[in-house]
Amino acid sequence: MPKPGDMLTTLLTWVFLVLISMPIPTNAAWFEATGQAVINNGNKALAKKQATQEAVKQALMFAGASITSVQAMSNGLLENDRFEIRSGGEVNDLTLISETYHDDYVTVVIRADIFAQRTQCDAAQYKKRLVSTWFPIRDRQQGITGGLTGFGQTVSERFEQQFNQTSRFARMTQRQPYYLSPQSPDIESDIITLARQTDNQYVLIGEITEFSVERSSRNALLFWQDAPLSRNFRLELSLYDGNNANLLKQERLAINTPWEFELHQQVSPSSQLLWQSQFGQAVTAIITEQASLIDQALDCLPTYARVLQVNSEQLTVNIGKQDGVQIGDELTLFKHTQFVDAVGNLHQQLRLHPNQVKVMQVYNETAVLMSTSSVPLANIQPNDFVARQ
Repeated sequence: MPKPGDMLTTLLTWVFLVLISMPIPTNAAWFEATGQAVINNGNKALAKKQATQEAVKQALMFAGASITSVQAMSNGLLENDRFEIRSGGEVNDLTLISETYHDDYVTVVIRADIFAQRTQCDAAQYKKRLVSTWFPIRDRQQGITGGLTGFGQTVSERFEQQFNQTSRFARMTQRQPYYLSPQSPDIESDIITLARQTDNQYVLIGEITEFSVERSSRNALLFWQDAPLSRNFRLELSLYDGNNANLLKQERLAINTPWEFELHQQVSPSSQLLWQSQFGQAVTAIITEQASLIDQALDCLPTYARVLQVNSEQLTVNIGKQDGVQIGDELTLFKHTQFVDAVGNLHQQLRLHPNQVKVMQVYNETAVLMSTSSVPLANIQPNDFVARQ
């Protein structure tokens, strides 16, 4: 590890985050953070305090937790070597792992169990990128009535339109022209592949689980007439993290409305005749509601951008003007991996790079970044990530 420069007071080195296997909105994580500080005039206690504060601060900031209690936590840690605190449920445990003194600087390693409970989301976050596919009908035979076997394609298109018209925190960049079901045996690999191929962080999968037509009970006074028809529509929406296929949110919606057409009448899935009917209006209403709920669910989720290209000391990432990126924005670099523990549980691990990067050029869909310091950007590769925290 290189020796700190004279102008540096503290330097955050490598931070390891081991996320427990649960949806991202909880922001629960184990952080192991290493910090350094210069020892000035032989004051080892002050240097240790500065290194500890910097490590704690960076871990909390990346997790989205409050940093108002960094001073108190680090002071307590210095006094006790093991310090536990409950600050609004945010930091459950803070432990000093090691301290190593060199000639004129100190290295401190801390570990924190952080469970960030934000009352509001960081306004500095960029818009999230979302990709979807057509929505399959689970029992395709049910789509034959009305000639609507392709209804899932039309519903997914209308959902995309509604989402992009009203969303504030995300944008659906693509809707792939094929069906993908949550029931697929390879759904996890399918989601990760879809996100990677389309440069999106989040994936929305929809499936029409019920689309049957039925007759209402016959009125005894009108026995000479056919009983009126009604149609069931049940839609299951699943929101995934495209980096690891974790299920973040799932909604199951169900409606039953009059079917105003004859039993054998063919209706185009994109026709105004269908969408102006009671059934079409009911489907539109729940699509509108769910588009808003999915957007709100994405609000507090982090925005991770992927490194597309490394060219000398410049990095190109897959976010740009349309995501809210501006020249001068500072971002954190990290690597993302997965591992399975001894009992078979899958965990996510993120390793932060010590150097911050700054946006130097920005385009509609991409941005070019450079290091904020003179230290080279070592070991950065395509498919690493950046985040604004």
